[in-house]
Amino acid sequence: MSVSCHAVPAWNIPGFYFDMAGHQAAKRLMEEDAQAACMAALAFRHTGRAEYADKALELIDGWAAINKVLTGDDGPLVSAYLGTGLIQAAGLLQGYSGWRKENKDQFIAWMTGVCLPEWDRIPLRNNWWSWSLYAQLSLFRLMGDQARFAEEVANLKEHIDSSLETSGLIPEETTRGSNAIWYHYFSLAPLTAAIKLVADTTGENLFHWTSPGGKSIKKALDTFFYYADGRIAEWPYGDAQKFPAPLASDTWPLDLYEAMSRVYSDPEYERFVSPYRPITGNKNIHSGYYQSYAWIFPELQFTPG
Repeated sequence: MSVSCHAVPAWNIPGFYFDMAGHQAAKRLMEEDAQAACMAALAFRHTGRAEYADKALELIDGWAAINKVLTGDDGPLVSAYLGTGLIQAAGLLQGYSGWRKENKDQFIAWMTGVCLPEWDRIPLRNNWWSWSLYAQLSLFRLMGDQARFAEEVANLKEHIDSSLETSGLIPEETTRGSNAIWYHYFSLAPLTAAIKLVADTTGENLFHWTSPGGKSIKKALDTFFYYADGRIAEWPYGDAQKFPAPLASDTWPLDLYEAMSRVYSDPEYERFVSPYRPITGNKNIHSGYYQSYAWIFPELQFTPG
């Protein structure tokens, strides 16, 4: 409730590997706001207290009114994985009488005019495109745009088929040195969150889908899980993989497997996550705010209503 909007007219996010300090400083502007907006919106849904909804709206409306352009090498990616947090907050506030139509229209106009073109122009087909698809599906679901939602569902299926190996590994992420296993998580989190959005919106269940090329998200999850479950040293692509030690309720990949334990009722996933409950979400070790918005409070995302 003490957070004030940090939006800027031109939001410049330098490439992480070229200017780490500048990247983290720029990203923190929305990290704090997205976290506060989501938490306030959740508090509103649990309590019905208008002051929580109004705080979330202050932050959402602030970005929509102030920000006019995204720049920097990492602008498209960061705005996708943090912007979905603002979209989630907006979704929780649907139907709240205090969100005036002109403000809601302004938010959609900002998303479609400033953010969406950046997401859509992403040339990479690794984790960047996974986040783009999740962000676009989130936005079109909020807008109720069935045609564009269906178009992105088709793109999601194509991405699963083309980006995964039949082994479950992600070739474009195996080349990332000591960060290869992190980038596998960072691709699977938005892919699975996007699949959940599809199931919630249309009823189509891609969690149990096999692509024309024989690829499946469950196989990718199981392959990643084999290494995450105490076998990091066996990872075949790059030594000294960076992996959270010790695991905790706010470290990856527990958020992902908490969610997937509910999708698949897999006893191995359940064993892996149960000692760390309640699981909140992956925190950025540099800032202390949530890193992205695929699986924040994963348990709540499977609670009816």
